[in-house]
Amino acid sequence: MTAPMAGTGRPLDSSNIDAADRTSQVNGSQQANGQEQTPRQRDTRTTSGQEGGEERPEIDDFVKGFYDGDRFTDVDSRVWLDPKGCQMTYMYPSYYNLLDFDQERTPLAGKYGLMLYKHNHAGEPPLTWDNRLLTQVGEYDYTVAKSAKMRLRGIPALFIPGNAGSARQVRSVATEAWRYFYETAPAMHDGSREPWSKPIDFFTVDLNEEFSAFHGQLLLDQARYVNEAIAYILSLYKDNPEAGSDFPLPSSVLIIGHSMGGIVARSLFTVDNYLPGSVNTILTLATPHMVPPLAIDYAVTELYDKIEEFWRQGFEGPHSALANVSLVSILGGNQDITVNSDSGNIHHLVPQSHGFAVFTTSIPDAWVGSDHLSILWCNQVVKAIAEALVQVVDARNQDQVKTLGERMKRFRGRLLTGALEGHLHGTSPSRTNEEETISLMGVGHSFEEAPANIWALPPKPKSSGASGSHLYITKVPKERSDLDTFSLLMSCQPGTPSCGLDILLCNDRTSLDSEDDNPTSITFSCQRNSIGLVPVPASTRSSTMPLYESGDRFTGQEFWYVSRRLRDFDGIEYVVIEDRRSASGQKFKGKFLITEFKNEASTVETVETTYGSRKGRFAPMMKQSSWTMNEDKYAVNLAAPSSRIDINFHGDLPYFERVFLRPDENKGIDLKFWTDPTCSGQLSFTLTVDKYGSLGKVLIRYRTAFLVFTYMVIVLALRAQIQGWGEHGVVRPFGTVLSQLSRTTFVKFSGLLAVFSLLQSLFNSSAMVFFGSLPAAGWFNDALLGRNDMFFWFLSPIFFQVSIGIVAFVWFLLNSIVRFVAVLVGMVRREDSELQDQRGHGGKVAIAVMCILVATVLPYQFAFTATVVALIVVNARALVDAQRMSSSSSLASWNQFHFAMTILVAFFFLLPFCVPALMVWIRNGAVGWWRSFNTDHRVDYVAPFMILVEGLGRGGALTEALWKRYGRITVLLLDGMLACLVVVGVRSSWQVYFLTRFWAIWLVVVRVLEVRILGARRRTGQEHDKQA
Repeated sequence: MTAPMAGTGRPLDSSNIDAADRTSQVNGSQQANGQEQTPRQRDTRTTSGQEGGEERPEIDDFVKGFYDGDRFTDVDSRVWLDPKGCQMTYMYPSYYNLLDFDQERTPLAGKYGLMLYKHNHAGEPPLTWDNRLLTQVGEYDYTVAKSAKMRLRGIPALFIPGNAGSARQVRSVATEAWRYFYETAPAMHDGSREPWSKPIDFFTVDLNEEFSAFHGQLLLDQARYVNEAIAYILSLYKDNPEAGSDFPLPSSVLIIGHSMGGIVARSLFTVDNYLPGSVNTILTLATPHMVPPLAIDYAVTELYDKIEEFWRQGFEGPHSALANVSLVSILGGNQDITVNSDSGNIHHLVPQSHGFAVFTTSIPDAWVGSDHLSILWCNQVVKAIAEALVQVVDARNQDQVKTLGERMKRFRGRLLTGALEGHLHGTSPSRTNEEETISLMGVGHSFEEAPANIWALPPKPKSSGASGSHLYITKVPKERSDLDTFSLLMSCQPGTPSCGLDILLCNDRTSLDSEDDNPTSITFSCQRNSIGLVPVPASTRSSTMPLYESGDRFTGQEFWYVSRRLRDFDGIEYVVIEDRRSASGQKFKGKFLITEFKNEASTVETVETTYGSRKGRFAPMMKQSSWTMNEDKYAVNLAAPSSRIDINFHGDLPYFERVFLRPDENKGIDLKFWTDPTCSGQLSFTLTVDKYGSLGKVLIRYRTAFLVFTYMVIVLALRAQIQGWGEHGVVRPFGTVLSQLSRTTFVKFSGLLAVFSLLQSLFNSSAMVFFGSLPAAGWFNDALLGRNDMFFWFLSPIFFQVSIGIVAFVWFLLNSIVRFVAVLVGMVRREDSELQDQRGHGGKVAIAVMCILVATVLPYQFAFTATVVALIVVNARALVDAQRMSSSSSLASWNQFHFAMTILVAFFFLLPFCVPALMVWIRNGAVGWWRSFNTDHRVDYVAPFMILVEGLGRGGALTEALWKRYGRITVLLLDGMLACLVVVGVRSSWQVYFLTRFWAIWLVVVRVLEVRILGARRRTGQEHDKQA
């Protein structure tokens, strides 16, 4: 029934398929989902975090690929990232702004806000005792007066939005939690709604859609505000007259964080205003836990390092700070191109007893990928999240949640069941159900023989006995050494009225002394439906993707599956299938049940398997599983003509050691196939490779790498330019230098990068033991792109070569802008002998004014951006001067212009480190918050750049004699900067700005020394003239 592909028991290639994601494709096509929308109440949407609404395709031609260890193979790349299958979520929303949480309680109240979400429905009691204290300010918005007494009956939860996220994004999870508590769980009658459970009150913080990913101080401010909000929320329950005494008052709050909101949630424990014990359950969505999505601000990197250090030590000991904290990270997978889902892995940080990371493609009843925003409204996903949250609450405990062990059991059961084979293998069938005694006397039954160890429920039920049901009895083969695994697949959930089938694990309890050989006198002791089946998506001839069929119609149809080692059946003699269909008059149409005893090891090496013909009970399907991440992806109806399947290989990020969820087996990926073993036929597939797709995924992972590699190109060009100036007295144009270096220096440097990357990949565990106590071990692993798989040695030189093209394009663009501005300057510029002196005085005044503004009002990023704009004008003036000079004196002017153009290119590539923080300042100003951070008022961070540009603007020539005197030191400093760029790597790319600042300081010092030398020479000459 199942046949793992070659490599199931080991990695598919010698490199264990780590480093960047790699993807292969199995022939076929998958359609993007144009889902059918069922009208339901009303749809509400906002511009941030859209609920429902039309799904937006990410990148039509984006593709995926992987490396097979031997060769690349061409493949048609015009496919989707993953099939889109999210359904919309609908609700009746209401948002209540709590005015009582004002500046008297927190200094950040003028910037942020706290809201309570309510799902409007008939019979919902009013939020306050006096509705006159509620003011409607919008279609769905209300304000709650400071004097209002809240009527809160549930368990508090707090949603933290991410970068540029909206507080209203809480609505889908909150609505589905309400539906599950009040509608779904009570109707299930299976204990899902326990008597001590209570509804969840969803609060949400309004962070004014701040760009929290751009500035570390913003994250700290948000963490402080959230801690104060948590203390206030808990106080609302203490003042609640309806709290009663049946259950203790809440002492903790459930936390749901989206994107950078998850980082804020983890940082709550590190902030000085944290209330101990107020947070013990955190659920994050699409959060980059391992590395910042943009390493452009040193404060963000510092915060990440601080959080990681705290969490690494937080689980040590039973009374540690995080001993009772659970963390679950939910990730969207390939569709999320905003945050690399691999960076959401927490298994290196959190023990499996306290948390796990899971992809939405693995979540039962969902099995769908989601992008960065749809993870908040994708109905299949938010339903699972809401159900898990409701199931972990427990009003009997003061912290309002179940114990850590029970909490993790519920989270795993709802979000992770079936994702790892470890949840199926290695654990005995549940023995919690009460045993029942069944006598075969008067009961229709048959002892089934399993040809080839395979048995399928007959399409026509056999004659029933007195009870109206029939028992199909299969003996568990304990004595055979060639069998080690039992598998079962069925089309309906056993024990449900609609299924009509039950699975019993039985032992023969007939008295051993009995001499009666009549089999009808046999008595079984059985447990009913305790084998532990898990749902998998149904695969039929009309299936197009999990839970969908032709016409993109959502069916929600599932199969049920279990696979266990025979050693788990110790004490169990028979597997019995009870068929109750004849008793209830049910028909068998569309239902099946297949069992199989097999030797799993015998299928490891096969790549060909059988599949059912058109008369088969189900269509072939496949599951791929990653053993470093909790990711399962299902492909259904493999027998469909021209079907394609995307196979994804995930690896850990290069700055962290690989963590295997099953340490006993170093697996890269499993491919498991389900086929109908009762039907003959051949299922063949072709494994091809998409090298361009693999490269595309690498670019998404290392997109910030260009900030470092482009600056390497600039430093090498600047180095060659200064060397030529000192040797020949001529400054070559920046474009000319790039062209010349591309044939010599750039090729050699690319080779050095390749050798360095190879050495990194060879720096294995034995080298770590040798160098582990030295600082070299750390920086060597973190340099460039970090320690990667050996196959990816070429990434660094490729990034460098691409960066050459980027720098050349930017130089061409800036050169065109400067020449256009020069035309304007030439038209309005007046000829004045005193212009030089006026320009010098004006520049000094401008620097003084800007320094005062930076120290008091403006962030230094604003001053740097203004400096770059001013440098464009300086270059335009230098070009006009050079064009107007006579041939005898134009060389110095052209040298000045070419050097200033190079400085402009260098400064332009520093803008990515300043513009985001400037956007934060502008965004805060838009909401009336002009208090900036102390770290943004560092005059010393921008003064060297302004002074250097002011010197260039005054037209003071940097002479040939100067570079002959100081050129060697300047080049050595550039060499040091280049070495630092290699060492700090992509992970600390923010260092580029500060390295350039140090070099600018040196240029200012050189300029000051030159001015003094020239001044001394003038004074000496004047004295000689007087004496003469």
